[in-house]
Amino acid sequence: MEQAQKLRRFPAHRYKYGKCTKGIELETFKAMLDKVDRIQLRKYSPLLIKGLLTLLYWTGLRKTEAIGSPAKHYVLKPCKRHAEALEKVSEAIPGILKEDLWIEGEWLFVKALARKHGSREAPLILHLSLPCVDLILEQWKLTLPKQRVFPITEWDAWHTMKLIDQKKYLHFFRFNRITQLCANPKMSVLQICNWSGLSPLTISSYMERSGRYIKETAEKMREQYISLKAE
Repeated sequence: MEQAQKLRRFPAHRYKYGKCTKGIELETFKAMLDKVDRIQLRKYSPLLIKGLLTLLYWTGLRKTEAIGSPAKHYVLKPCKRHAEALEKVSEAIPGILKEDLWIEGEWLFVKALARKHGSREAPLILHLSLPCVDLILEQWKLTLPKQRVFPITEWDAWHTMKLIDQKKYLHFFRFNRITQLCANPKMSVLQICNWSGLSPLTISSYMERSGRYIKETAEKMREQYISLKAE
């Protein structure tokens, strides 16, 4: 039992290959889903894993917003705010339950609480025609009322992702989605904040990373050149 618990501990450094700074396209994501059928998943079905990855890919939710997390005990080290170490207990996160997903017309609604002081004014919405969204629906249909749609532990979810791609981690899908939203000049900062649950200040770093401002500046320079040339 002790050995099993030791094996299930997260490594001291979860980003062995560094944090990903480049996103992936849909075809690369589909290849990752195909690999799910070729790895050892132990007690989890390929559908559960594929549905979870698809949800994270399209929504950019944090993994715990999707799968939930039990209450955890932790200690804050002494600092300027408090001279003594403080013991804290984090609030348990339920994750997405059967009732948190529903269909209206051609849209799938996803109700997920934003974590880390974030806020989300309404459920996220995915069009049913988006590639692989049917995997989310299939897993949802198999879920019993008031039960988690993706009943998997944080460790098992992390470990499974490493079996699929050692250099990727579940939070990568959040980075990937938000970066793609920020790269779209038709998306306003307010829209991205409401979708992601992040503050405008945090979104600004994603904006810079996406190269959106550089692209917009380049386009304005091009327009200015054309205007001067026409005079």
